[in-house]
Amino acid sequence: MPSGHALLMGEVGHKRYLPKVHGFDYQVHYFWLDLDELERIPAKGWLWSKARFAACSYRRADYLAGATDLTAAVRQKVCELGFTGTVAKVCMMSPLANWGYYFSPLTLYYCFDQSAQLVALLAEVSNTPWNERHYYLVPVTDAARSYYQHDKAFHVSPFNPMDMQYHWSVCAEPDRLELSITNFKAEQKIFSAWFDLRMQPFSLASLKGLLIRRPWQNVQVMTRIYWHAVKLFIKAVPVYGHPKSKETPR
Repeated sequence: MPSGHALLMGEVGHKRYLPKVHGFDYQVHYFWLDLDELERIPAKGWLWSKARFAACSYRRADYLAGATDLTAAVRQKVCELGFTGTVAKVCMMSPLANWGYYFSPLTLYYCFDQSAQLVALLAEVSNTPWNERHYYLVPVTDAARSYYQHDKAFHVSPFNPMDMQYHWSVCAEPDRLELSITNFKAEQKIFSAWFDLRMQPFSLASLKGLLIRRPWQNVQVMTRIYWHAVKLFIKAVPVYGHPKSKETPR
């Protein structure tokens, strides 16, 4: 994997198989940030900033709570979740605050050992409208293609029940990131989400290009979440309440 920062350009998609078929895919961009090198990105007025209002802004408060240093917070969290290896470097795949607005359904922290081998992912999952977060540790045994399974532990979509299993497929090549999460219930494939992203150089010119193509991506993401929820409701896909209330379809 590359050191330093990069842009990630590509496609994200969802596919529902049961009880009704539904799917979509969109062109998106994310940021690949080496957390040890954040100070090396100079602020550029309205285009790029750290903490201040800008078209693209890295704000520490948008991410994993804990230590002021985000790398230290990631190390602490993966340790809490049972990881026993060494985390020498962390790179983050995430959107940034866009004109002051931030929401990320999935932010990934790629954890590397002292040999620059990918050893784990820390997945930061957020839901809406509850504005809750949950963290999954995904061990990586082979960066070329690694698989991991675990029970679902966090309510994200009201169209998916809690008694499901997540099957992760992770691929991290030098210039490409691929990931899929497939939801199974009683050994039936219900839903899949994936992305396929290519690395591109991080530069002010490339940032300007992003803003021309997708000036309000974070708002688009939130709008699409609710738009597809309406479509699923119209298709009469069962709705499951938040587990804090009642986990029965209606």
